[in-house]
Amino acid sequence: MNLLRQHRVAAFLLVLLSIAAFATSQKDLVLLVSGGALAMLSWYVTEGPRGRSLPSLASNGLIIALLAWTLLNFLGELDLTDSTAVLGRFLLWLLVIKLFSTRTTYEDRQRVTLAVMLVVCGCLETVEFIFAALVFLFLALSIWTAMLWRLHASYEAARVSRRGDGGLLPPPLEVSVGRRLLPQFRRVAFFSIATIFVGSALGFALFPRFGESRGDRSGSESVSGFNDRIDLLANERINESRRELFSLRWIDPTGTPVKSPRPIYLRGAVLDRYDPVTHRWEVLRTSTAIRAMRTPPDAKFVALGPGVPDTTGGVWTAEITMRSLATSVLFTVYAPFAVATDESYSVAFDPQTLLLRDVGTDHVGRYWWYALRVQPQPSPQMMETLQGSVDPPRSDVSFPVAAMVPIAQQILVAASVTGLPTAQDVRDDPSLRWMRNREIARAIAGWMRSGRFQYTTDLSSFRIEGGEDPIVAFLERNRFGHCEYFASALVATLRSLGIESRLITGFVAIEYDGSTEQYIVRESNAHAWVEVRTGERQWTALDPTPEDSLQQISERNRSFADNFRWIYDRVEFLWNSRVLAYDGAAQATIADRVQSQWWKYAQQTLDALRAQMRALVERYALGRAGTIWFSAIALGVVTALAAWFVAKRRTARTHRVAGLEALPHEEARVVARDCAFFADALDMLDRAGLSKPAPMTPRQHAGLVTAFAADAGMEFARLVERFYQVRYGGLRQSISDRAETRNALLRLKSALSRGR
Repeated sequence: MNLLRQHRVAAFLLVLLSIAAFATSQKDLVLLVSGGALAMLSWYVTEGPRGRSLPSLASNGLIIALLAWTLLNFLGELDLTDSTAVLGRFLLWLLVIKLFSTRTTYEDRQRVTLAVMLVVCGCLETVEFIFAALVFLFLALSIWTAMLWRLHASYEAARVSRRGDGGLLPPPLEVSVGRRLLPQFRRVAFFSIATIFVGSALGFALFPRFGESRGDRSGSESVSGFNDRIDLLANERINESRRELFSLRWIDPTGTPVKSPRPIYLRGAVLDRYDPVTHRWEVLRTSTAIRAMRTPPDAKFVALGPGVPDTTGGVWTAEITMRSLATSVLFTVYAPFAVATDESYSVAFDPQTLLLRDVGTDHVGRYWWYALRVQPQPSPQMMETLQGSVDPPRSDVSFPVAAMVPIAQQILVAASVTGLPTAQDVRDDPSLRWMRNREIARAIAGWMRSGRFQYTTDLSSFRIEGGEDPIVAFLERNRFGHCEYFASALVATLRSLGIESRLITGFVAIEYDGSTEQYIVRESNAHAWVEVRTGERQWTALDPTPEDSLQQISERNRSFADNFRWIYDRVEFLWNSRVLAYDGAAQATIADRVQSQWWKYAQQTLDALRAQMRALVERYALGRAGTIWFSAIALGVVTALAAWFVAKRRTARTHRVAGLEALPHEEARVVARDCAFFADALDMLDRAGLSKPAPMTPRQHAGLVTAFAADAGMEFARLVERFYQVRYGGLRQSISDRAETRNALLRLKSALSRGR
């Protein structure tokens, strides 16, 4: 295709790429297919044989209708958190309408501008690797398109100028022209793209993405699909993405990977405070007894408690391998007593919540693999070993919503809990309190799972009346919601009955792959459940969410593409770990590593060289003269390399000044050898301040030199004539000819010295 026509194709591909990028940021396959299909159809309609396009009246009418429809939808929802997505969809369909409009230079500029705005909207919506890859491709294509556009604009300006000057030749284009225009243009474009990307990478490395260190922000760091806080007023659809976050291998005490008969709950955060004003669950406890430890570099286990754990009940191992998730949270089953990581990491352990976090600032990325040793049903001795002298954690035994007390009493009656110890029995035997808590919690959780409440991830129709608490609305009127509502309702009910409980967020492992003997944990497996106090130091996990609903979510969006997600899992993990998590601490770590590694490598290289020299001296019995002999060899090698570099540079200079790029390689090599004297002469003139202007021919340059220094001009004119004979006359210099040119160079040098 003609280089001057490629800008239309490049601009159209740029538009297609922007549509694909935004649809990817929204994870909307329907938007991708419909928008992409209409865009492809526009190319056939507008660039096809008939070249049809929408009239201006029809195009403007569609734009007005699109604007009105977007405003009505946005005002109807009135959710400012979706404003970027709404704007992006408006820009996408506006871009599609523009694609069917008349192809003019003004319209083309509008299309490119809309494409850039569409990608910017996507950047505000997501930071996933697939979208980032499309953005990088979009940037490279943008540079190529801009250069093609400028070439086309220069050509059109020249053509218009030629029509207006009576048929005279047009002015030259703003790009280099010649026999090899297309390769030259490609080299310039690729060099520009590479320079921009390298400069961007250096800028990213010098100016970290986050101002604070990972250690400072680890407490509020959110993870894909998992939150360390719950907002019950965020009535939005829960993420049902099939993206694989990590895998879990559950190993029994005999060392055999097995499938658990029940779902495996992986704890990430303990939420024990409910704000009745904002209707949020948050972390209340700020433990002062957190233990920091360093894991061994060889994946060996390090104990989490100060004592020797009681392992008489058997030890289970949970091995977790990250697929795409990069986070500081180490998701754990209840209750871990030892941890191992793929590399040496600084890990913080909270003995009150039994949660683990990566708090190190001496490594660039996050962990890739870790393992936990656990007892699914830990004994009191195990819990005492883990918590040591730390006081057992306490949670509220009341709920800050007064309307929940009568509701909880009604639920307790409806759950038909029988055989509970009386208040007198609890006073006589305090241990009966924990049994009472457990039985009541199990009965109410079973009552909630019995079909009285509907599980759904879509809360768009969830209605809250004025001043009503969302948990009350869930229990009394709506009776539908996702896991966060089920867990919140159970905790609110138990606390209203005076039973200690807390809300847990993390992931639930339910999808087992028998071929690899491991669980696959996806983004849609983010979950919330409840832990009830059943001992002085023990908590029991209860899940009021119907288990079959979790299985349905796992199976609902299963697709053929799931079998190929492993291809880019590692790349996505590196993107999340090394790019998105890049901050000041990572920058300092890289700088320290580069500095230490460079010095270490230099020392090792020098030591190895010395050792080899000593071995050779001893082998050949060179004695003290051996060092001098090797030093002379090294000096000769360095001198030879310097001479080779100078000769290479001189040859390149000769090729450039003699215009030998278009000649075959062998012919150019022979001509360059005979024309080297001309490059030397130009170097002398450059140093004397008589450089050759680009538009001048060598003969014109000789005349210019003569005007400033007659002797030097005369000698240079002789060299120019010899150059013409060699370059264009086919002359091959003999030995006498070479001697004559050397003498002429010496006379030129002497004349230039006198001229100064």
